[in-house]
Amino acid sequence: MTRGDGASAAVAAFAEHVDERDRWARSARGPLALVNAQHVDHPQPVWPVPGTWAPAPGGLTVTAEASDGIVVDGVPVDGTVLVAGDTAVVPSTVALPDGFAGTVTGDTLRVWDPSSEAIARFAQIARFAWSGDWVTSGTYVPLVGDDLEARGSVRDAAGDALPVAGHIGTVVGGATVRFVAVRSAAHRGAPRLQLIVQDATSALPEDDPGSTYSMGRFLYLDDPGAESTVELDWNLLVLPPCAFSYQYACPIPPEENRVPVPITAGERHPVDASGAVLH
Repeated sequence: MTRGDGASAAVAAFAEHVDERDRWARSARGPLALVNAQHVDHPQPVWPVPGTWAPAPGGLTVTAEASDGIVVDGVPVDGTVLVAGDTAVVPSTVALPDGFAGTVTGDTLRVWDPSSEAIARFAQIARFAWSGDWVTSGTYVPLVGDDLEARGSVRDAAGDALPVAGHIGTVVGGATVRFVAVRSAAHRGAPRLQLIVQDATSALPEDDPGSTYSMGRFLYLDDPGAESTVELDWNLLVLPPCAFSYQYACPIPPEENRVPVPITAGERHPVDASGAVLH
């Protein structure tokens, strides 16, 4: 394969990545469909759906009448039933009136609207054009044994510590950086690492028309499981779910992952047909 063929293959793979991400954003369980994520710690209503929701071991309960139109695991609710959460062997499916759907994560009921206003407005995720200059490499050094350096220094949106896997040393835009890498959920059965990154483009769009999402972006890469050289394709920087909906909260990039140079690669903002930023 010639160098030109390699670049063409990379551009084609990037186009597939773009299509997949845009489909995900507007999907029925994509971030634009999430209209409410309500913590349930006592019996209470949840906007904009019927029923009374309450905490329960393994998920939530919902109390409703048959006329309310709530269906859990294929059975209309008439009384009180358990809605199994995402840690159950088989999480419950919840159909709600007006085409809404529900899922339970921990003690939070998430309400999804596949016909949401945000989905109707969404045109695409604005991105920088692919560039081979932004395909670089770094050295991954995992934390081993009882090495607790940096563990707990990265927090999710709820303030809970994320599992730090190790560090990636590299050069970005002329700046030498030692990123903190956290463990991510497996992707297609393969373990992954995640970098939560802010850079000089992270700003509000009204402050900088060439900005990216102000809270930062994510870069995922395969976890080699041992010290090794890893590829860093910054073209694959993606927006966090909180860039699409106020119902999500963002993890805070650790200090080590806030770089003073612009990374003009990857996703920038979700936009409508006019190019206006949705969120």
